[in-house]
Amino acid sequence: MARLLILRHGKTELVSDTGRDFDRKLVERGKRNCTDMARYIKGHLTIPDIVLVSAAARTIETAEWVMKEWTKQPEYVVDERIYNASSDTLFDLIHEHAGAASTAMIIGHNPGMILLCHDLMAEDGNQAGQDINDFPTATLADMVFDLDQFKDLERESGKLLSLIRPRDMVKVDNKGRLN
Repeated sequence: MARLLILRHGKTELVSDTGRDFDRKLVERGKRNCTDMARYIKGHLTIPDIVLVSAAARTIETAEWVMKEWTKQPEYVVDERIYNASSDTLFDLIHEHAGAASTAMIIGHNPGMILLCHDLMAEDGNQAGQDINDFPTATLADMVFDLDQFKDLERESGKLLSLIRPRDMVKVDNKGRLN
């Protein structure tokens, strides 16, 4: 089974120092939420083989806060095409970069993260019973596919196992356990 972790960047400042959306950085709450998600992944899921990240400041920071909690460091690919990407572009990037991986993670932005979930989930694939349109910052979607590697990924073939939002967590300890 291949696993795809879809993570929206953490909570950010409203306006960057430059005034550009691309340059917005994480606020303290965003950093805490990213750490909680990293610990949750470490304790309950599988550390990915590869992490695909948008080139925006907030997604790079999100990846840094997440990956510093892991002892195993996955391959790390920053791709500017993830920023404001369509679901089709995200799908193509997964094929391009994660083809040989069995577990991959993509860190990006809405609406792309929501649209990617919709496009990848099979008609009966919402095993989590969650509304994937409710995808605030630092939300993690965990999807599995009946394949060994992402080179064989097809649309409408996945199952959403969980959708974890920061508000769903009270606290995550350093072993990934929800308290």
